[in-house]
Amino acid sequence: MKKSPYSPDEFMSGLYEKIKAEPYKNAGTCEDALEIGKSIKEKAKELFSLEKLDSMATELKLIPVGKALDYPEYTLIKYSVEILKDLHCLVYVSEPKHTKGKANGVVALCGHGYGVRQILNISKKGNKKYFNYIDNYQKSFAAELARRSNVVIAPELIGFGEARLKHDLYKPFYISSCDELSHHLLPYGLTTASLRVYQALACAKILRALGTVDESKISLMGISGGGLTALYASLLDDSIYKTVICGYVNTFKDSILSMWHCPDNYIPHILEIGENYDFASALAPKELFIESGKKDKLFPIKASEKAHSKIKRVYSLMNAEDKLHIDIFPGKHAVCGRKSFDWLSE
Repeated sequence: MKKSPYSPDEFMSGLYEKIKAEPYKNAGTCEDALEIGKSIKEKAKELFSLEKLDSMATELKLIPVGKALDYPEYTLIKYSVEILKDLHCLVYVSEPKHTKGKANGVVALCGHGYGVRQILNISKKGNKKYFNYIDNYQKSFAAELARRSNVVIAPELIGFGEARLKHDLYKPFYISSCDELSHHLLPYGLTTASLRVYQALACAKILRALGTVDESKISLMGISGGGLTALYASLLDDSIYKTVICGYVNTFKDSILSMWHCPDNYIPHILEIGENYDFASALAPKELFIESGKKDKLFPIKASEKAHSKIKRVYSLMNAEDKLHIDIFPGKHAVCGRKSFDWLSE
C-alpha cells in the first residue's frame, strides 16, 4: 500500500472522537433520560428540516391509479398523493377483508432494491408476483403484514423504483437515484433522508384519516434505508404506536463510517447530536422492536450488540424493559419477521 504524509486518513479517524456527542453518558435517572430524549427529538426536527418542508406542504388527497389487486386476505390499491408542492408520491394501501372494527395501521418502508414493489410482491406492471425469499432480502414484509389484517400503506420512497429521477427510469431497476439526489439536495439544506422521513410522516397522517384504522395503533416498519426512515420518523411523531427497525441499528462508526454505503445514509451534523443508538434510545419508553442478523456485513453484529446494550440501558432507566424487543437472528442483511410480524399485528 502506498503511503503519503498528506493522506487525510488520520484526521478523518480522529474526527469521530472529537465531534461525536454522548447525550446519555451521565444519565442516571428516568427524568434524565426523558429530558435527553426530548432534547434529541427537538434537534431532530431541525436536522430533518421539518419546518422547511412543512412550509411546502399540501393537502393529502389520495387519487386512485389503475385497478386494485384482489387477494384472499386483503385488497391492494395504488394511489398518487401530492405531499409537498410539486412532489407527487406513489403509495399502495392494503385494506384487510376480514377485520371486525378498526384495524392496526402500519407504514411499511422499503430499503434499497427496486422499490416498493419488493415489499408488496407485485410486478413492474402492478400484477401479483411471487418471490422466493432467498432472492428478496426484504421478505415481502408489507404483504406479510397485510395478510395479518393490518391496514398497510407502503410509499415508493424518493430515489427508488418509480420515484427515481426521469433520466434514471431507463436504467436497470436496481439503479437508484440516491447518489444524485443526496448531492443536489444539500445546497437547499435538505437530504434524501429528510424527504423520506417526511414521506413516512405523511403516510401516518393518511392512515389516521382513512377511517378504517385505529388512530392509537399506527406503527412503522422498515429495513436498511427504510429502517433509517422508520427510526427518525418515529422520533418526530410521538403518536407512533410501535416501531420495527430491521438491519439498521448499529453504530455509525462501524457501519456507514467504516465502509462504502449509499450516500442517502449520510446526514450533516448528526454526530453532533448523538450516535445511531442514541436516536433509538430517544424513542424510550415507546414500543421498539430491533432485528439484527448475525451475518449482516453492512451493519456488523458486534456493533449492533453494542448499540443494543446502550439502548437497553436507557429503557432500563425508564423501567420500560418490556417495551424493548430485540431479535438477533442467524441471517444476513435482511428482514427476519419470525417474531416482529405477529408482534406488530397484536
